[in-house]
Amino acid sequence: MQTTWQNVPEESLGEASRSDSGIPLRTLLACIEQWVPFSWQESYDNAGLILGDPDRNVTEALVCFDVTPEVVDEAVRIGADLIVSHHPAIFKGIKRINPASRLGYMIKQSLCHDIAWCALHTNLDNTLNGVNSYLCEQLGLKDVQPLAPLQDIYGKLQVYVPEAYAEKLRQALAEAGCGAGARYDACSYSSRGEGRFRAGSQAHPFSGQIGELHCEAECKIECLYPLHKTRQVLDVLRTNHPYEEPAFDLLPLRNEATGQGAGAIGNLQESLQETELLDKLKELTGTHCIRHSGFRGRKIRRIALCGGSGGSFIGNACARQADAYITGDLKYHDFADAGSGTWLVDIGHFESEKFAMELIFRFIRKNFPNFAVSISEQARNPVSFY
Repeated sequence: MQTTWQNVPEESLGEASRSDSGIPLRTLLACIEQWVPFSWQESYDNAGLILGDPDRNVTEALVCFDVTPEVVDEAVRIGADLIVSHHPAIFKGIKRINPASRLGYMIKQSLCHDIAWCALHTNLDNTLNGVNSYLCEQLGLKDVQPLAPLQDIYGKLQVYVPEAYAEKLRQALAEAGCGAGARYDACSYSSRGEGRFRAGSQAHPFSGQIGELHCEAECKIECLYPLHKTRQVLDVLRTNHPYEEPAFDLLPLRNEATGQGAGAIGNLQESLQETELLDKLKELTGTHCIRHSGFRGRKIRRIALCGGSGGSFIGNACARQADAYITGDLKYHDFADAGSGTWLVDIGHFESEKFAMELIFRFIRKNFPNFAVSISEQARNPVSFY
């Protein structure tokens, strides 16, 4: 019989030995950050490293949907020292840890066996290559865009550099992620002018003499940069700039991301009947029960969707004239208030997001081919139907 948090003997919580092989956890987290930055998570979320030391090595990862006692037991059994989940195991603040409770058991078992926890939640939701991508691809949606684009994730960099060094700096900044959008990269604007400065007695000027006013032909480079990469961009700027004190500005912008955001919206090449769409969703998700806001003989061509609990984006789907909005966890009054326009389709929370496990697994396997990773055999929908 498999042990659970309810009946596990205390002696089984012994310390597990770990080798120094594997990869640094910090390296894995940095790689994930390049894919789905943790800064893209919603303000209420708790994505990222939740339990564990980022400076240690990990040898094997177990990917799951929810961290449960059964998943932790599985990690111990197979020797995994990292659990990567979609939903954060700790979502809100906790004031007490009781080892006899469900969460307390998971924490104690993980600490005793040196198992780290990492969650990729709304940061994985807020990218078109994330949770919603599977359904978009399987439904055959074209011209896919975020349903609710992220706001204020870019700033503007202005830097002044001698003309002879401008191209080198442009290239370095582009490699650091500056000037990159959904379909273009290395985007910048340049203008020429004259820089003016006087070096102090303790300076080591690149050009000009100490104590003398100097004028230098300079180029002003302007480009967008992702705010979550601010420190990296500044490090690259200083490394590739010839001045010991580069002149630059970081400007906040009120802008909208074109390729990141919650949910997705796109178009079918050919319209579907309402029942045809439901049958297709059942086949794709394996669900046997789909709630919806009623048949009206609609032709479905433009589809919006959002994995998980997407009730807050009904307005976005309606405003963007979606024929159908597919999500999970809709409430009674969501259906009651639905008009004759956008058709509401609830396929379930787990059913709409379970593909996150495969996405995470493939990402780790692709970027760390010699690192052991598997999908939990304990991942299942906690909601049952009769």
